[in-house]
Amino acid sequence: MTQTVDFDVVIVGGGAIGATLALTLAGMSYRVAVVELHAPSFSSSDPERVIALNYGSRAHLERLGLWGEIAAAGVGDIRHIVVAEPGNHGRTDMDAAEVRLHELGYVVEMGTLLEPMYRSLAASTVQLYSSAEVTGVINGAQQVEIHLTQQGVSRRLTASLLVGADGTESQIRRLAGIGVYGWDYNRFGVVASVACARPHGDVAYECFRQSGPLAFLPLADGRFSIVWAVTPAEASQLLGMDDEAFMIALRRAAGPELIAQTGPVISVSRRAIYPLELTIARSFVAGRIVLAGNAAHTVHPVGGQGMNLGLRDVEVLAEILAGDLARKDPGQGIVLQGYAGKRRADVLAVAGFTESMVHAFGSMVPGVKWLRGRGLDGLAALPRLKDILLRQAAGLGQMRGLK
Repeated sequence: MTQTVDFDVVIVGGGAIGATLALTLAGMSYRVAVVELHAPSFSSSDPERVIALNYGSRAHLERLGLWGEIAAAGVGDIRHIVVAEPGNHGRTDMDAAEVRLHELGYVVEMGTLLEPMYRSLAASTVQLYSSAEVTGVINGAQQVEIHLTQQGVSRRLTASLLVGADGTESQIRRLAGIGVYGWDYNRFGVVASVACARPHGDVAYECFRQSGPLAFLPLADGRFSIVWAVTPAEASQLLGMDDEAFMIALRRAAGPELIAQTGPVISVSRRAIYPLELTIARSFVAGRIVLAGNAAHTVHPVGGQGMNLGLRDVEVLAEILAGDLARKDPGQGIVLQGYAGKRRADVLAVAGFTESMVHAFGSMVPGVKWLRGRGLDGLAALPRLKDILLRQAAGLGQMRGLK
């Protein structure tokens, strides 16, 4: 016999976005359930699976009472960012002090982020269905039904609102009949953790190359996490190299100017790859279903905006659901369209920015490389433009009370 349980909001996807949204809505007295396909795991991986958070995202996590535990477990601080192109003269430096902050952002291992979230979920009113598979969704006029199986038991959940926070290959998006815009970049991201001869000094480096950017992100233990965008052929070659050959290739790609600051690369972890793609849902809403995080948008990793974009989804959806109209029925169309309208502009702006960076630095049209160098150098002479870029990097625009 199928068990039926009623909620205000059911969230499918128990990653950082789904968990954060659940805690936020539970704090607003909504009856919330989270459905997650996998059992929670917080163990470290090799290479470490890390994400970049900006200062605005930290502020959200502080409001939930999570940041203290996350920081205590170890995060890499980003106090300074260097943007350069190997083999070109231009360079831009951005420092947290320029916007009166201690840090612009943070590099956090995924397990470090999720573990305190799940401790808070266990202590909250949120009902967690882990190791549970969604088998069907009925998107009705008055409510949405979610059918799932958990350890051989069939369950039926009903809710006013269903949130798909289940990643780039979102099952909920597919069941809602929502298509996507976007494309495959024909590039792979090679990720690894590397130690250099000198401490990173809380500095992140973004190196733009023709085949794609190469980022060095500071980890809590003094090493860097690298994200290296390469062609499929390069990815195959890099994965087949031994450690010494890989480090030589990495030093060559980073360029002598960067290596002069970090010191030589002296060790490297195992390598992993993932495809790079742009995916934006054609609609963020379908009936009583709404999308958040990578289910709604997956952008190029340049600039490390993906998780921050998803946490802004959480903030906006929570703001919308705090209204009196939403309290009566959080899944009604007028409420959800308000969320969709607010989020689409931000998502398209971030996607447009990442696309422009990828294409501008990938162009080999004569004279463009010279212009890129002049542009990077010229930011220092354009304080208002640089201030806008710094505030965007730090996520200050998403913080309440800050303009």
